[in-house]
Amino acid sequence: MKAGLVSLILLAGTWAGAATAAQVYSWTDANGVKHYSDSPPPSNVDAKKLNVRTGVSSPAPEAQAAQADEQAKAGPKMAAAAGYTPEAIQRNCDTARSNIGIIEQQPPAEDADEATRAQYQDRLDKARQQVQLFCGG
Repeated sequence: MKAGLVSLILLAGTWAGAATAAQVYSWTDANGVKHYSDSPPPSNVDAKKLNVRTGVSSPAPEAQAAQADEQAKAGPKMAAAAGYTPEAIQRNCDTARSNIGIIEQQPPAEDADEATRAQYQDRLDKARQQVQLFCGG
């Protein structure tokens, strides 16, 4: 019984070590199919390296920073593509941030009903979406 338990513990430790040390690559092919592999993709593919720790994956730190930067620029780029001028984008960004402050200063009372709480959260979510679109983050 003890030998089986020791073997199980050693096997679990080996598994955890293997999962922690694994390098995984992620990329999307020309057909839009997402791929994951532990071996590098073809050289003509732009792949992201993922850090795998205890079975959970996350982008490599430099990829995370680049992804966050790209997401921050996506909203204002979309607003510009929709025909907003840079001045209008900035004005709407400032207004959206101000709206969040106003909404957050007026939360529903502790004894408010569910509908009132839902309306408050909906207004806050919409203001945050406006910040995302016009400010990028």
